[in-house]
Amino acid sequence: MLKRLGGRLAARPACAAERPAELEAFLEVARQSFVRVQQAWDRADLNALSGCATQPLLEELREQLAERGPGPNHTEVLRLEARLLALEHLSEAKLASVEFTGLIRERVDDRAMPFRELWFLAELQGQDSGWRLARVQSLS
Repeated sequence: MLKRLGGRLAARPACAAERPAELEAFLEVARQSFVRVQQAWDRADLNALSGCATQPLLEELREQLAERGPGPNHTEVLRLEARLLALEHLSEAKLASVEFTGLIRERVDDRAMPFRELWFLAELQGQDSGWRLARVQSLS
């Protein structure tokens, strides 16, 4: 499993917390992004990860991939739920805090394990790079 890092959100609802339909669209993209980030991590695809993470986080990912080594990795997301905890509009960026919970299997022959994580996403004002993952915190 990714050391709880990674993920660009392609959709960018302006006021996701204000309208239920926009909130659900934002969370659906977040769930899809979570799975894509796990797949990029499993492949050790730094190019894909660079499109999802802030530059400081990408540097951490490089180090973690070097520690992990060249062997294959397998992450299977069996159940995934997302909940927007906060959406802040700052002068330089929008910040979103998304809680992910579910079941994940990290090896083909292992049993699925529950997880709970908090992803901090940032969208810089004046840039068209979309939401980028800035930090991940394990809550379980």
